[in-house]
Amino acid sequence: MNAAGEIAGALIALAWLVMGWWMVAVGRRRSGAAAAWLPIVGTIVDKHGDTEGLLLRNPHVRYVAPDGSEHEVPSKSRGDIWSPGQPVDIMVNPAEPGQAILATHAGRAQVYLVVGWFIIVVALLTFIGAALLAWATPH
Repeated sequence: MNAAGEIAGALIALAWLVMGWWMVAVGRRRSGAAAAWLPIVGTIVDKHGDTEGLLLRNPHVRYVAPDGSEHEVPSKSRGDIWSPGQPVDIMVNPAEPGQAILATHAGRAQVYLVVGWFIIVVALLTFIGAALLAWATPH
């Protein structure tokens, strides 16, 4: 009996399932923001880090919400494509004006959903393969 192979297959499938579920959750959150939140223009305030190059993290965005309040939030962007003072398109939650997301992040929601569901299908097929290994292998 190949118990190690069955257990390994099940653990690999579980890891795929968790990763797929996470990607679908991110995609749903971003698609909700893209559908219901209001588009406005914000300004990059700083790069929030003392390193240069690709290690720059989380530039902050300052914007005036539709209700007139001013906010500064982290962009959650990990790339080195923003400069302080640069205008950026963002999406703001009308119910909570202090909540914002970069429009480019909201636009990638579909990719997260498609890849996430693909990974979930792969996880299910891996579970089936592990089960077939357990039942079809002669003892």
